[in-house]
Amino acid sequence: MRTWYLCLGCAAHYLPPESMTYPGRPGLAASPVHCGLVQCRTAAQRIIARSGLPAALFEAMALRAARAADTAGGPARPGQRRARGRRSASGPGSARTKLG
Repeated sequence: MRTWYLCLGCAAHYLPPESMTYPGRPGLAASPVHCGLVQCRTAAQRIIARSGLPAALFEAMALRAARAADTAGGPARPGQRRARGRRSASGPGSARTKLG
């Protein structure tokens, strides 16, 4: 199961490569806090700078979230529901009448 990330700049979901490096772009690594757009990269850097927290903390939190997602074992499957029947429920309110 792969981890989807949320961009701090544009709030879009993105899926970086598993190696966190983009092929064909030497020196450019994928980030867990922003997508590949230049505008989002600068916006994420401004958000991190304004927060007053070190950037390493954001990277550590993203890494921890990625590890938790990988060890979660996938999404939980919802419980089985009974298929809807063709007939309505019996009772006085379920029958069609001339009044409504």
